Amino acid sequence: MKETTKAHIRKQSSLIEDIVGVLQVLAETNLSGKEAIQQRLTQLGTRLDAVSDSLREIEQSESLEWLEDKAGVDA
Repeated sequence: MKETTKAHIRKQSSLIEDIVGVLQVLAETNLSGKEAIQQRLTQLGTRLDAVSDSLREIEQSESLEWLEDKAGVDA
């Protein structure tokens, strides 16, 4: 796998970890109102959509045969 592809995947993993952290804080925080929770969830949804789009671009930019080799299944 190309180093640039690895770097892009690491970046997306980091973004996912950030989103998970925000969700944990959201779950532990006593927000004052439905609107505040909905706003945070909308923001997180937008961030997850961006990560998903980036991962889709990565998938299309490089052959994923290495996944098939390591997993023993079709990628």
